[in-house]
Amino acid sequence: MSAGYIARLALAAMGAAMTYGVDFSVSSSWNSGFIGSVSVKNAASSGTNGWLVEFDAPFEITNLWNGTIVSHVGNHYVVRDAGWNSAIAPNGSVTFGFQAASQGTPPSPTRFTVNGESASPTGAPALPVISISDSSVTEGNSGTLPASFKVSLTAASNEPITVAYSSLNGSATAGSDYTATSGTLTFAPGETTKTISVPVIDDTLVESSETFQVRLSSATKATIGQAIGTGTILNDDAAPPPSPSISVSDVSLQEGSGGTTNAVFTLTLSASSAAKVTVGYQTQDGTALVGSDYTATSGTLTFNPGETVKTVVVPVTGDVQTEASETFKLNLLQPTGATLAKAQGTATIVDDDAPRPTLSVADISVAEGNPVVTSTGSTGSGVGSGFFHTQGSQILDAAGHTVKIAGVNWFGMESGRFSPDGLNVRNYKDMMQQMVDLGFNTIRLPFSDQLFDAASAPNGIDFSKNPDLAGLSGLQIMDKIVDAAGQLGLKIILDHHRSSAGAGTSENGLWYNGTYSEQAWINDWTMLAKHFAGNSTVIGADLHNEPYNGTWGGGGATDWAAAAERAGNAVLTANPNWLIFVEGVASYQNNYYWWGGNLMGVKDRPIQLSSPGHLVYSAHDYPNSIYGQPWFSDPSFPNNLPAKFDQMWGYIARENIAPVYLGEFGSKLTDPKDVAWLSKLQSYLSGDYDANGTRDIATGQQGVSWTWWSWNPNSGDTGGILKDDWTGVQTDKVASLQPLMFHFNADGTGGTTSVNGTTSATFTVTLSAAAATPVSVDYTTLPGTADATDFTAAKGTLTFAPGETTKIVTVAVQGDATAEANETFQFALSAPRNADLGHGTATATIVNDDGGVVAPPTSPPSTGTPTPTGTALLAAKTTVVNDWGTGVVTSTALKNTGSAALDDWTIKLKTPLEITNIWNAEIVSHTNGEYVIHSAAWNHHLDPGQEISFGFQAAGHTTAGSFDWVI
Repeated sequence: MSAGYIARLALAAMGAAMTYGVDFSVSSSWNSGFIGSVSVKNAASSGTNGWLVEFDAPFEITNLWNGTIVSHVGNHYVVRDAGWNSAIAPNGSVTFGFQAASQGTPPSPTRFTVNGESASPTGAPALPVISISDSSVTEGNSGTLPASFKVSLTAASNEPITVAYSSLNGSATAGSDYTATSGTLTFAPGETTKTISVPVIDDTLVESSETFQVRLSSATKATIGQAIGTGTILNDDAAPPPSPSISVSDVSLQEGSGGTTNAVFTLTLSASSAAKVTVGYQTQDGTALVGSDYTATSGTLTFNPGETVKTVVVPVTGDVQTEASETFKLNLLQPTGATLAKAQGTATIVDDDAPRPTLSVADISVAEGNPVVTSTGSTGSGVGSGFFHTQGSQILDAAGHTVKIAGVNWFGMESGRFSPDGLNVRNYKDMMQQMVDLGFNTIRLPFSDQLFDAASAPNGIDFSKNPDLAGLSGLQIMDKIVDAAGQLGLKIILDHHRSSAGAGTSENGLWYNGTYSEQAWINDWTMLAKHFAGNSTVIGADLHNEPYNGTWGGGGATDWAAAAERAGNAVLTANPNWLIFVEGVASYQNNYYWWGGNLMGVKDRPIQLSSPGHLVYSAHDYPNSIYGQPWFSDPSFPNNLPAKFDQMWGYIARENIAPVYLGEFGSKLTDPKDVAWLSKLQSYLSGDYDANGTRDIATGQQGVSWTWWSWNPNSGDTGGILKDDWTGVQTDKVASLQPLMFHFNADGTGGTTSVNGTTSATFTVTLSAAAATPVSVDYTTLPGTADATDFTAAKGTLTFAPGETTKIVTVAVQGDATAEANETFQFALSAPRNADLGHGTATATIVNDDGGVVAPPTSPPSTGTPTPTGTALLAAKTTVVNDWGTGVVTSTALKNTGSAALDDWTIKLKTPLEITNIWNAEIVSHTNGEYVIHSAAWNHHLDPGQEISFGFQAAGHTTAGSFDWVI
């Protein structure tokens, strides 16, 4: 705006006291806008040259004429004259107009000023508002019905008002659902209501309700409020009840060896019908062919009212050919009064001529393995007595003898039962005696912080079997276990397994939680250290089980290494005689391992305790069956395992940094990869760090200490040393651990440790072809020249799931240092289910690897005149090893009860059974139920008192007199 223009306004204002008025009006409007105008009146007696109008407007001006917008800030507008209309005569007026954007009824501007003076609207009447209503009409079945829309004015006018209207499609369509309608309504002066009628076309279609619209536009002398009315056409046509549907079943039948067998297809109507329903049917070839396998069949079935089931019979032709099962189809077609749901049925002709698959096992040979090596403390030394301490990689007893922890985990006190598991079945002392009998020297005893709360009452105990535990707290039960362990020569490692009572390790992977702080954890350890001070049965504290969310170093609340030092030093202050066991974490520098098993950080950040000679690093290690870690799928498995053990925890012992204790490792030993893992782990724990058969530690040193997980059979993923009855022993597990055992002898008789004492004889049982149903077979081992001192007997049942053709059975073979001939034992299959036996017996040859063997003389020396067979100097006793109703496996012990040696023995057996296989002996003849049995080449000689055994498998049912030996 120019300075001259402003000056003109000022002069005009000073020249006369002008009074201004304004009028605002709307000439037309629509849903989103309107046309408005402002009339400025000069009520003074003199004219003005130039005008400037200001006002507030709750709308946006999109176009303006007869003026110029000088300013627009927020909702405030300033408009000046257009130049040609700047002069306003006395009592004259000037008008400017605009188009504005606004929703609904046009609003009025407010707070007018003209040339700086306030100016109020002169009160021109507002235009009436015109609106249309919605409408709904029920459709009807024929003809048309009107949908009436009411159009109304907010106020009557003194002049005619018009508005245009037209229909618009929605889900309803003009022509098929309604008649398109348009036109103009005129309200005569005084009228406020009009009606628009739209014809709706009736029909009988079953459909959703539909809608269309009537829109108002182009109103004169009025503004438009609600511009659109919605017409809803309500459907009144109900769907007829659905037709029933027809389905045909599948069928399976045995083929038969001749003639025909009927394949019966069942046709089912989903619901009964009031009218007849018919459907055609026709057979169709699949792998079964019409003529040779079945008879072509076709026709039409009728379901009378109320009927819902019919059958179609197709004759199937039997044969004696061995072939795969075959199929053909029955197709339904051309239904009337119904629809087809399942229109094709499949008939499976199951071949019953094919031979069942056969089960076989092959002979094997296995190197005997390294001998059991025994390290013995000097008599009277009391190996394992007193408290333990450490030196380099070794754990030493109070007298300085190297010792090894060879124990078992007995869990339960960490749970809500607050007592070791199994006490509901057995007496705790009996179980601890059994641990000693099996060779274990230590118990790792898990507990929780919650155990020591006053409200934590031990439960799950049969007090009739454990009367001395009645009424005791968790700590008092712990005292009882420690006392019993001391009497039996067992050591105890206390294991903080979790904070709150429960199963497994702490859920948060840390040594504290929201209920039990780190200081509470340290306080409990300090209490226990003081409580057991001076009692050398308790040798140490496993500070926390599997801190998998801890870091090794780095500071902060999750720094496990720092926390272990705080707790370890507190324990040693309270009890300077204890060992401090510090477990690993799960991850270090993005290298992941088992929870508690990753001790890689020790190399960079070793644990520093206030008292040297008490630190033991503790790792956990598990096999493939627990989780399929990537190293179990490596092409070099299992030979890659020693390097993996060494990387994660073994290097600590190998480099003589500190002792390592494998606090947990375990398996059910049913996965072949688990067996391979344990074999490599056995070597590593024994000191053979590269598993090449040679110990890499110095003479007199012990390998890695350990405690097996677990004693309890209720460990879901590993099972236990005990069977589910809490009494029987899993002998295969004990046999696997036997080479690693170490026996404390606190009474001074010396200590022993066994290493490298077993190898594995692996039998592969094969099924000649995959079966469609499970196949099972029993197995057992039987002695030959090898006996119980050479291998661990095994028996059980193998089950082949459908599709499987191979199973593995592993038998532990004991090593020795004796130069001897190769030895053998038998592996026998029996009682097959859903299969037949092929080669049902295998011979395992234990190959001597202890040097040369003196060949036996071709004619063994006799200690006297041979006693001929048939005298009373031979005794035979037959034991049924396995009986499956239609057959047996037996073992016969033959003993020379005389005073002279026997050569080339021959005996007779009267039996109604048919011997199908024999080992460690030979059948000479079989006539009328009598077998003549002769010695094998290796067992023909029997010295006085000597006993040998042989076995056989026979078909038939046994009774009390089934085996009658004639000596």
